Amino acid sequence: MSQDSLVSPAATARFVVTLPPEPSRLGEALRKDIASKFSSLTDTTDAFRHLALRAQQRLVVMVPYIDTVGAQWAIELFELTSASQRIIVLRDASQLLTCGPAGRRIQELATVRDYAPEGHPEGHSDETFHAKIVLADGVAAYVGSANLLRRSKGVNLECGMLVEGPAVRAIKVVVDAVLSTFAAAG
Repeated sequence: MSQDSLVSPAATARFVVTLPPEPSRLGEALRKDIASKFSSLTDTTDAFRHLALRAQQRLVVMVPYIDTVGAQWAIELFELTSASQRIIVLRDASQLLTCGPAGRRIQELATVRDYAPEGHPEGHSDETFHAKIVLADGVAAYVGSANLLRRSKGVNLECGMLVEGPAVRAIKVVVDAVLSTFAAAG
């Protein structure tokens, strides 16, 4: 890896969080910390909405896990974006079956990809993913811990980075490689 690939002086990044609901020991600790008064925290939902609005051609949501609340969250993003390509990559797309009408709506709004590579007996593989990425074209991305789950949206402490600028190129390369595996599979 070249030195050039490690430095992107034109990139911007914002810290993105989902804080636990109040009353919260973490919330109390943040209120006591003087440094938190000078730090800007971007809410995960706001970051995802920003990416949906930024996407002009393609919005990719790549998370291993989804539930009914998360499916509704994804619907909001796919309905908000003007991008013509809307793609969701899940670890097991059958999770959408447990999401009821919201799961069916995602299938109407987006291309659903199941990242469960075959190649072992009974179709099982040790290859999987745990990454959580939301990519707007190749210009902005979230990389962090939030799944499309009720707990990720409003209960768990979730952290990530909203990245814009040339540094997103590396994220796009990985997402494009993941998406290319579906084309190769047919």
